[in-house]
Amino acid sequence: MRAMRIVAAVMVAAIVGVACDRSHDGVLDEEFETQNVDIVTYTGVDDDNCAKFRLDGRDDEPAVMLFTSVKAPANVKENSRLLLTYSIKHRGADGSYWDVDAIGYSRIISDSLRVNSNPIDSYSMHPVKLSSTWRTGEFVNMHGQVEVTSRTRQLFMMVDKTTRGRDTVDAYLVHNLMGAPADSIFYWRDFYLSVNVGVLRSTKDPCRVLRLHLNDANRGGMEIREFKFSKP
Repeated sequence: MRAMRIVAAVMVAAIVGVACDRSHDGVLDEEFETQNVDIVTYTGVDDDNCAKFRLDGRDDEPAVMLFTSVKAPANVKENSRLLLTYSIKHRGADGSYWDVDAIGYSRIISDSLRVNSNPIDSYSMHPVKLSSTWRTGEFVNMHGQVEVTSRTRQLFMMVDKTTRGRDTVDAYLVHNLMGAPADSIFYWRDFYLSVNVGVLRSTKDPCRVLRLHLNDANRGGMEIREFKFSKP
């Protein structure tokens, strides 16, 4: 299992601007001045060599493409999950795309759903402070806080293989401080996690409910969050 280091601060990278032409088939929305912050997928560049992103809708709502007038973010691979800060300048007539001003981005923890190879109770589930968790299409996303330590850690979502193939599948948030001594635990810091659970969302899988178990310091112990998949 791969160890991950939580970045000690939210590193926001500015996106360098370059002019790109846009032809609008909708109405120019001058009132959209509010900055939005969303987890998005970087999908590469358009015909004008400007960065574009996909904003998946909540649950099973349609995705929206975000077109920018800036260069591709440096050293970011296509299909990477990012925390994007942007403002909307124009909405397409059919709602399938927005032209946006991309202000900056942060890298987040991005992973795919894992399967346990050992008994569930053998994995560490150190507390996190959960702020929110939600599903957008194939991704379960999480925002919260973890304790910053002097060591790398493991933080990932793992499905209990004994529940695969059922209507309801159980998954757990594994959080292992990797033996960090108490005097190396400094303070709490924000984190964002996005996990691809597309294998469960597939119509070929019988799962209709993903039940996530996590140790939430805000609630004083194990909590359950449920995510439902719309299937025929």
